[in-house]
Amino acid sequence: MPLYSYRCDDCYEMYDIRHGFYETTNHVCNSCEGELNKHYGDVVISASCMPTRSDINFDKSHKKEALQSKDMAAYKRLRKEGIQPKQIDGSANMESHAQSKYEITAGTLLQGKTSEKKRKERALNDVLGG
Repeated sequence: MPLYSYRCDDCYEMYDIRHGFYETTNHVCNSCEGELNKHYGDVVISASCMPTRSDINFDKSHKKEALQSKDMAAYKRLRKEGIQPKQIDGSANMESHAQSKYEITAGTLLQGKTSEKKRKERALNDVLGG
């Protein structure tokens, strides 16, 4: 269970109370019996996090977000078909280039010459029970 910090509204006494994520507490202050509210402490923001003070490449982050969106959509489609990809990242590439469900499950695309691909496919079938 998570540990939360609470502070008395009247005397500012601090308490650490352990409870579930969706639960609240109805404890009162031991000193003055005032009401306790969650205390989040000081929030510090680094200057490098500010858009005007950093060298963040927003084009790169937008491309990454678009790729993640495509991967998540492909992952969901594959799961709906009963195929379990190894991970979400790269699912769109696997979906478009894989020639068998075993490639997707193993997370490896079979590349190379036809004879080598056949050998790798047989090995995957043996390991994954196909």
